Amino acid sequence: MLRAINYCGLRVEYDFVKKNIKNINIRITPEGSISVSAPFRVPAETVDGFVEEKAEWIFRKMADIEKRREAMPDDVLRDGKEAFFLGRKYTIRLEEGNKFGVELGEGKITVSARNGDENLKAKYIKWLEKEAEPVFEQSLSDMMRLMDGYGIERPGLYIRNMKSRWGSCNNRQKRVGLNVQLIKADRDCIDQVVLHELAHFVHYDHGEGFYALLGKLMPDWKERKKRLETSYNDGII
Repeated sequence: MLRAINYCGLRVEYDFVKKNIKNINIRITPEGSISVSAPFRVPAETVDGFVEEKAEWIFRKMADIEKRREAMPDDVLRDGKEAFFLGRKYTIRLEEGNKFGVELGEGKITVSARNGDENLKAKYIKWLEKEAEPVFEQSLSDMMRLMDGYGIERPGLYIRNMKSRWGSCNNRQKRVGLNVQLIKADRDCIDQVVLHELAHFVHYDHGEGFYALLGKLMPDWKERKKRLETSYNDGII
């Protein structure tokens, strides 16, 4: 069961399960998600309080995981790798050039760079962020029209490379964060993530009211979510 707490304006989501154990246990998975187990007799509200008490520790652990993952070598730009961009499949092609550049062509993404460029991954992510910004802003505008009448103001938008979630929201700062990797998906899937985050400004947790609102505004949100997780959830482009 997915639950969430509010810590200093940040929404902290965790997977909650009851087991035949004596104490409440918190585990941060290698992917950066939070898993909490508790004895059957312990109320969920008590577990929320426990997670809130451990929030600083949780943030430190998640930051450590992010640093380790960023330091790990990967084949983000391996020549011949298949990649998605706005729901379409492409093949990455690496070419040696005097300076960094990316060209989105018919069926391929051509990346030019100096041989041995150690900052190639960071430069490529920056390119993705630039390409994603107008798409995400348009999605935010479209989904805000769906939210008309619910009394929320248009939040700010920030984009970054996340390892374990597609989006997040900060109620206190009135901001929505989107994973740059979401640019892999088609617009319907992007809209589903954006609407999900906007709905949290009306219903903070994942209760019945939250899902009722999603179902009312986007009846096929489950199908979109499933397609996002099965078709595009393959790590960094």
